[in-house]
Amino acid sequence: MNNTTGPAIRRLTAIFISLLLIISAIGAYTQVSDRAFFNGPLLAESQTYNARGHCPPYDSPVRGTIYDRNGVKLAWSVPDPNATCGYKREYLDPTLSPLIGYFSYKYGTAGIEAAYNDWLSGAQTGANKVNVLPHLLHEPQYGNNLYLTIDERLQQYVNNVYNASALFGGVCQSASDPNGAVVVENPNNGEILAIVSHPYYDANKIDDPGYFASLQSDPNLPLLDRATQGLYAPGSTFKTVTLTGVLNEGTASLSTSFSKQDALYYTVNGEPINWVDYLNGQWQNAQFPLSLQDAYAYSDNTVYAREAVQLGASKWLEYVRRYGIETPGQGMPTINPPAFDAPFDPSQAFNATTNGQPTAFTDNLLAESGFGQGQLLISPLTMATVASTVAANGYLYTPHVVLKKIPYGTAPSDVLPVTASIYNQVMSPETASLIRQAMWAVTEYGTGSAGLPAHNGYYTYNSPAHMGGKTGTAQLHSGRPHAWWIGIAPDDASGAGTGPAKYAIALIKENSGEGACQAYVANDTMLYALQHNIGY
Repeated sequence: MNNTTGPAIRRLTAIFISLLLIISAIGAYTQVSDRAFFNGPLLAESQTYNARGHCPPYDSPVRGTIYDRNGVKLAWSVPDPNATCGYKREYLDPTLSPLIGYFSYKYGTAGIEAAYNDWLSGAQTGANKVNVLPHLLHEPQYGNNLYLTIDERLQQYVNNVYNASALFGGVCQSASDPNGAVVVENPNNGEILAIVSHPYYDANKIDDPGYFASLQSDPNLPLLDRATQGLYAPGSTFKTVTLTGVLNEGTASLSTSFSKQDALYYTVNGEPINWVDYLNGQWQNAQFPLSLQDAYAYSDNTVYAREAVQLGASKWLEYVRRYGIETPGQGMPTINPPAFDAPFDPSQAFNATTNGQPTAFTDNLLAESGFGQGQLLISPLTMATVASTVAANGYLYTPHVVLKKIPYGTAPSDVLPVTASIYNQVMSPETASLIRQAMWAVTEYGTGSAGLPAHNGYYTYNSPAHMGGKTGTAQLHSGRPHAWWIGIAPDDASGAGTGPAKYAIALIKENSGEGACQAYVANDTMLYALQHNIGY
């Protein structure tokens, strides 16, 4: 017998076995579809599944659960024999729909459901690897879980007090439920603790007949997350950015004074910028010469137009970019805005073009932008980070809404929270301390307190929240102004020995008049957060 026959047969057998395994793998690939093979069950976009009307048992995914920071289930999958692949998505809180979004076999994904689709579907493992094995072995596919920084208790509370300023006989807010948004942030790590966008929708109904079409056609745009994707003129809240540059560069101090003439009137290339509120009879108790701090407290547009021009366009725009706001003009430096981990639209200081031509950032546009008008398009999320940066001694922490990414089968306690990252040091700690002093002046005697009635037994200046802040009344080409408030609590400049701030807030209500009244919505929110030690 030929002694070489045995090894040859063994080699040939090995080759046939290898070919058989390859053919089996190709068969599995074909059976689960090419997209599912590499990316897991992306059922929301799979025409194959919809055409079949059902999924193979081994490809019926159990999508991962989304929790709040305390383990409250916010979004989860339940068996449903009528669903395309045997499961349907359920959601706890409609107020979170603009943030969390939806998962639909018909309409796809949105919000966090879209941003973390691979993770939730199980296509991505904890090591960012493709999870192919369950498909090849015809085993069930399990998604991974997410813990959000959101506190569901605070989320519900903020939504409940959203319309608190309607209590004052319409003086503060004529509409019963205006469009708008609220963002509450931990300034010391960038965690978003609550995020409300009005109007919102119910993700549980996304597949109901006609519901999605009604959302798309609704002029109030309920599918838009106004907190992260709404871009607005910020009004006088943006004086905080101008004040940052002025104080940090030393072109003025809080005690720098302005004569009555200089505080009331200013002309830039023939354009008058006057302190209209004073000229219309408000703030007649203001003392002249007026300090830069008082100009912030009383919200004097004239002084902040002057100071922006005095600082200069180059420096003013530099501080805008330090806050992560884009300046999309020709020859302008490009930046990467803070990388929020859910869908968002970056804020910008001006339009790339004006009347079809590249925007020229003139002294006129600089002056208007210095007090919060011009062409500014700013999101509530950005204004929350502005307030947070002041609270955090000048450090801007990247805002984020994901607390933990929990691989399937892993205990949440075994996974560390997402590491907080610093986007930028915007200003010195000394400058931040001075701005907190100015924010407390707004609450103590300025636009955040003067003339407002007590609410729940408190004025803003004697509330246990010790909240400092800044009002904004953003003028529009037509209609009532947008009402803004940004705030921090507690404000160590209050003299109450409160220590560093634990919370920052930004709030906007569209076409709702004066921003001052919204201070009470913020104050109630801060009190609740402090009393329940939210996020700590």
